[in-house]
Amino acid sequence: MISIAFANIAGGRLVGPDGYDDADRTADFGQALAGLQPDVLIVTELDPDGDQLERLTAAAMPGRKVHHVRHGFSDSHVPGVERLGVGVASTYPLTELERIDLPNPSIDFLHWRTGEPMDPHPKGFLVARGDFGALGEVDIVGGQVCPIHMFRSASAVEYTYREGPGREFGAQMTAYLQEELAARGVSQAVVAGDLNMPNPREFFGETLGLVDAFGDPPPVTTPDGRSIDRLFSTPDLVAREIEVVQVPGADHFPVVCRLARRQPEAPAIGRIREQDLTRPPARSAPGAARRGITR
Repeated sequence: MISIAFANIAGGRLVGPDGYDDADRTADFGQALAGLQPDVLIVTELDPDGDQLERLTAAAMPGRKVHHVRHGFSDSHVPGVERLGVGVASTYPLTELERIDLPNPSIDFLHWRTGEPMDPHPKGFLVARGDFGALGEVDIVGGQVCPIHMFRSASAVEYTYREGPGREFGAQMTAYLQEELAARGVSQAVVAGDLNMPNPREFFGETLGLVDAFGDPPPVTTPDGRSIDRLFSTPDLVAREIEVVQVPGADHFPVVCRLARRQPEAPAIGRIREQDLTRPPARSAPGAARRGITR
């Protein structure tokens, strides 16, 4: 069993009354995660151009040898950070597989409130493979999907993954992701990220065939009441002990789980035989053997 944490850290910035604060609070995120003792840490909205991932893991995974993978994906919307990306840190050695760059949706990228043109902020996933002891070979897939709720159409219609162009893109995007994961030979995996969807289970669960680590109702992972920071796994794995860590001032709360191999159920005939083995032998009635009667 291994502990996996996911955190969207907004370039290491907390949110104040006027938006993102200027101070780099990477250490605060790391200290909040330290008590969870993660073996694997998946990070989105990471500053990929400096040592932020190392500083984060030094606080979150102190005294442990850590292997790092990171990539930049888009320009940043966070003041003081030029680019944002995805990182994976693991106490187990990792083999980096080819990253997955998701297509942008075919929509008008206008700010949901002002109508001003916006950059789509391209999103994607990192894929890294590790040998996790008793769990065997597991692929770590971490990233983000397009926050279409931030945009509206030229006719002032706000987008959502529940219906219309947003739902169509969600289906296209997950079909594309499925093909890309298959091309990399991903079969046993945990998928974690800022999924930016009100209904991630419909796409990552039903379309991709993954198991949602969250129950019903899923826990809130943002201060405004959404549940978009999510963990999924392939059916041969099971996530346990899910926890959401409420970091004061963060616009996303880290989530953590313990990942184990799902134990296969014994076949029905096997269960019957096990019952027969534990059942006391039937007693024969007096004289039954002489009469040829069995019970």
